[in-house]
Amino acid sequence: MRSLGKFSLQTSAAVVSGMVLSAPALAQESLIEEITVTARKVEESLNDAPVSVSAFTTASIEQLDINSVTDIARFTPGLSFSSAFGRSTERPVIRGQGNILARVQFGVESGVAYFVDGMYYAGDIQSLDMSNLERVEVIKGPQSALYGRNTYSGAINFVTRRPGQDFSGRARVRGLGDGENELVGNVGGQLIDGVLAMQAAVRHYEFDGQWTNTVTDRPAGQEQSDSINVTFDWTPSDAFSLTARLQRQEDEDGTRPFFLQSAAENNCYPGFRSLAYWPMVESTNANQYFCGEILPRPIALNDGPDADGMPNLIPGINAGSTFFGNVYSLGQGVAFSGVERDLNVYSMSASYDFDSGNTLTFQVSNRDEEARTGSDSDHGPTNFFLGPEAFFAISGITDYSETTYELRLDSAPDAAVRWSAGVFQYDLEEDASDILPGDSITPDGIDNYISNFAVFGSVGWDFSDRASATVELRYADEEKSQEDINAMGMIDFSGAKSFTSFAPRVTLDYRLSDDAMLYGIYSQGIKPGGLNGADGASTGRPSYDEEESQNLEGGLKTALLDGRAQLNLALFWTDISKYQLTTPVADPSGALNSIVTNQADGEVMGIEIDLLAQLNEFTRAGVTYGLADSEFTSGCDEFQWSLTSGGGRFNGDPATSLNPSGMGDCSVAGHQFPMGSKHQASAFVDFSRPMNNGLNFIGNINVSYESKRYTQLHQSSYTGAATLVGARIGVQGENWSLALLGRNLTNEDSAILATRWLQSPYFTFASLNVAPPTADRGAPRAFFALPRRERQLGLELSYDF
Repeated sequence: MRSLGKFSLQTSAAVVSGMVLSAPALAQESLIEEITVTARKVEESLNDAPVSVSAFTTASIEQLDINSVTDIARFTPGLSFSSAFGRSTERPVIRGQGNILARVQFGVESGVAYFVDGMYYAGDIQSLDMSNLERVEVIKGPQSALYGRNTYSGAINFVTRRPGQDFSGRARVRGLGDGENELVGNVGGQLIDGVLAMQAAVRHYEFDGQWTNTVTDRPAGQEQSDSINVTFDWTPSDAFSLTARLQRQEDEDGTRPFFLQSAAENNCYPGFRSLAYWPMVESTNANQYFCGEILPRPIALNDGPDADGMPNLIPGINAGSTFFGNVYSLGQGVAFSGVERDLNVYSMSASYDFDSGNTLTFQVSNRDEEARTGSDSDHGPTNFFLGPEAFFAISGITDYSETTYELRLDSAPDAAVRWSAGVFQYDLEEDASDILPGDSITPDGIDNYISNFAVFGSVGWDFSDRASATVELRYADEEKSQEDINAMGMIDFSGAKSFTSFAPRVTLDYRLSDDAMLYGIYSQGIKPGGLNGADGASTGRPSYDEEESQNLEGGLKTALLDGRAQLNLALFWTDISKYQLTTPVADPSGALNSIVTNQADGEVMGIEIDLLAQLNEFTRAGVTYGLADSEFTSGCDEFQWSLTSGGGRFNGDPATSLNPSGMGDCSVAGHQFPMGSKHQASAFVDFSRPMNNGLNFIGNINVSYESKRYTQLHQSSYTGAATLVGARIGVQGENWSLALLGRNLTNEDSAILATRWLQSPYFTFASLNVAPPTADRGAPRAFFALPRRERQLGLELSYDF
């Protein structure tokens, strides 16, 4: 099936390319729509902005059936996104640069920041109401100088819909297979003509899930969201304007359909850290790891009572094969399973235009969120207790309070010398606790804090009518602190660390003609450092440093075929030092956890192509391609030694570390970065043609491809390449439309990004591993992942008024 999918992509790309190349014979008036973006925090045409940016307007969001960041990534060269943890713990990857522990461990950043109306937003955003957006901008490459923290490899800005001059609105209802239903509505207009305007949007979304939990025989993967957004625009004078936005949202998702690939299926790197060295286990598999594609498997989670009264045995683990005897249970093994979110967002942006042409802008935003997440993390009906809750049942509640301030003074945008200067303040407080049976909360918990203060500025000037340059600088001082309080009220860990950074960016652009521009960028990227908490402190690694990069980008933006096509092309090279990687450690209780270490350097080089053509007055087509060719240039990973040596524990010295195979090597040089794909491509055709009865026949056919993504830096296990085909075809009247929707039409079944896990119920505190003391006697490695949604078909009806 995947071969057919790849053939479909190649065929579609060839067809679209052929249509573009044949376009000169088409009508002169078929020009590409101009899109205004704020990628450099000033309004400018997408084709005039000297930076690699992909933009999606309200129309393209609807035509391409974009419903989340996952869909945006399908059509954005350079952006890879996967809902690896459902609608929680998001880890976007731009240009191959990500972090496995981002949003899993406090303070670890993905390197890609979200913004809503230009204001920093550190939460999960998959459930955002996409129908209430005016535009989405994906800005690629380091934006640290201009946008600030965590824009190490890029930024994604969601621009919400603003009120129009006339009262208007839209209602849309959508229904697809597997119980997916969505009802959205928005209305806006002038409350006081020319002075006060309002825009409001409501949304209800639900999905019944496509999977069945084999333990409980109940559905898994359910999702539900309800939200309301209200925006007010106040313009009491020509010089002053203020926009205020309020968002209220509730998400309620059921058990996330994680599946486990057992250590009994490991097929490579034989050695001590394998099931064969646990003598009570009914498995002779001596392999420590899995090499190859991780394929979907049945979902077995004891998030409720066992359905048939017979425990579903984990492969290789007999009912009495542990130190604890029979660890299987027929009862619920996790206090809470799923994702629940209660979210309030408030933001305000005010600006004043001086007679000199300068503009003063003040922005403030606040996110107040309570999030509950939980999962049966042993992936089976095991249930033994070492306290008030089952061991390895992970469920917790986190309260977030996030506030952002920015004050900026900008010169007149049409001045020969343009400048901007500002200050930025960001504060985040997280309070995390465990959820216990009966929905009670543990008295212990973790209090986390982030504070970031920055000063930034830019100067741009025109050398001539064709050439210009911009220099941007940002100085930031960030502090992260953490306090871990145990059930006895004692402090297990308390620490804080400050990081200062200086991020410059220089941009040169030259106009070859009115329709063509060359640009070049040099920039430095900064990914914040942080704390490793009690796990890191107990192993002598309490913190990790900032990751840094040197970046070069060159690009071409040009109109083709007398304005009927637009080509945006970017070439980039990134050199990374102190790459933040995942290192497994045993905490004082003996459980295996992961921390962040700066243990490697690397580089990425690639190309991004975005080609759009208006073929005639009825048809538009586009093709994208992205290459992110990444590799570690140096780096030593302890688990890489365990794999290659046959299970030896690395003590920092290859000469004295246990090396049973004689081939021990901790180097990961030459390996591709994990999480990101090397190749991405997409193609689409939009059409709208009048019919004889006064209606329009409308449609969109699209296809996207993403190559495999490695689970970890060992370049061994991976989730397979994915080719997704979608369509939206229907009829449109004067103020209504009815369309048939199709998603994943070829039923692509490759799993979503997998996570390296461990085979429970074997834990280092109760180790029965018979390997030598100098061996790596950690729990055998397994993997978990989410299956991909199967084909869905449905109808969408919308009405404008």
